[in-house]
Amino acid sequence: MSARCPDWQLDTLPEPPRAGKKRLASLVGPGLLMVGANIGGGEWLFGPLVTAQYGGQVLWLATVAILVQVAYNLSVMRYTLYTGETIFVGFFRTWPGPTFWTVFYLMFEFGGVWPYLSSNAAVPLASVIMGRLPTAADSEFVRTLGYCIFLTAFIPLIFGGKIYDTLERIMVGKLVLILSFLGFVAVFFVSWESRWEVVSGLFRFGSLPDKEFNWATLAAFSAVAGAGGLTNSAFSNYVRDKGWGMGARTGAIPSAVGGRTISLSHMGKVFALDGEGMDRWRRWLRVIHRDQFLLWAPGCILGMALPAMFSYEFIRGITNVEGNAVAAMSAQAIGARHGQIFWFLTLLCGFLIMAPTQVSQLDNIARRWTDVLWIGSSRMKSLDGHKVKFVYYTILVLYGVWGLIALRITPNPLVLAVATGVMWNFALGFSALHTLVALHKLLPNPLRPGLFQSLGLVACAVFYVGISAIAFAQQWPKIKAFFAG
Repeated sequence: MSARCPDWQLDTLPEPPRAGKKRLASLVGPGLLMVGANIGGGEWLFGPLVTAQYGGQVLWLATVAILVQVAYNLSVMRYTLYTGETIFVGFFRTWPGPTFWTVFYLMFEFGGVWPYLSSNAAVPLASVIMGRLPTAADSEFVRTLGYCIFLTAFIPLIFGGKIYDTLERIMVGKLVLILSFLGFVAVFFVSWESRWEVVSGLFRFGSLPDKEFNWATLAAFSAVAGAGGLTNSAFSNYVRDKGWGMGARTGAIPSAVGGRTISLSHMGKVFALDGEGMDRWRRWLRVIHRDQFLLWAPGCILGMALPAMFSYEFIRGITNVEGNAVAAMSAQAIGARHGQIFWFLTLLCGFLIMAPTQVSQLDNIARRWTDVLWIGSSRMKSLDGHKVKFVYYTILVLYGVWGLIALRITPNPLVLAVATGVMWNFALGFSALHTLVALHKLLPNPLRPGLFQSLGLVACAVFYVGISAIAFAQQWPKIKAFFAG
């Protein structure tokens, strides 16, 4: 165990919440929050893009992606239930230690720190303001809106006491609004043919387009189906901040305003493997399984299927799509067929899908590295528990500066989203294998994942590294030509 990561303290495992209307809030956990966060750029950009171009036959990639991510999510949640720590702290406890893994994961983090959601959310907002899709002549106006959306995304993270609670409220509200609208459109305006094409496509495993297609787009689509990249590790963070398992003993990250009574421990806490502890452990496992199989996985599939039905019904057959068009082309198509009100509502839906997800992306990055520094850095040990927010907000400020620069120097939003997606795949694949190692090295034998879940982690790694490797090989001639000048 790393000298920079303190030994775990012994404490009691709290009683899991029981079913019942009065305890509904305690049963609703990270799964519902993450469904709201995960219905974002991927579902509104790549789902419609690949469905409109290739039909529903490639949607099975989303099904596979979500299933293997369930294995990953349950694994990182398992670690936090036992230790009250996040999985990234677990990574840092494995050989060769924190320094190596810091450099290693920062390289992968680079693929996910580009604020493409803000730049894409600016497109439907600009369309509403101008009354038409933006063109190349409007690029500065769209970019300025992207700056505003990006900076506005920081505001909800400042208030509310516990940051997790604020995020949960935002994402549940977003989820209700967008699923209500998309569900209405799917029921009343989408044909049975389009619905069947999408639903059957979710299970047409192995099917690929007959014509030439871009593997990088399919790889990016797979990356954003569900969570994707290092974003999945947030399930570990949110389990702790929700107060599930031993997370109730270690605390949470407080907001800048209203969080003076909330603190975060500098060390993880574990429980004794006695009769009572093991009985509660088994019931906690049922809680996280319910969270994943009844909330997160179905929610993600629905969040992918509804926009895909939308696009297949209204914009099927498109071939060339510019970055500024993909975020608003569905609105233009439904507006032409069913009236201007649906043009406006669809643009609003696109904005609500992407802009709030930028909030969760900001939190995800800041939270991940705050937890690592808080437990792994010896300089942090002297700080009181409630002062963890200063670390969190310092990282947020640094990311804010970088985000404004990135929005200025990056190419069109679609290119940025594709590049981000491919990088995310490698990150998720390697971290899945690292999670497998961490669980089998650090957890006591009775608490380690079984064969089925372990194989799920391996499948996650093979799927994501494999599809991005294929995409990279297909794009290599273009990459080589680019560097050759």
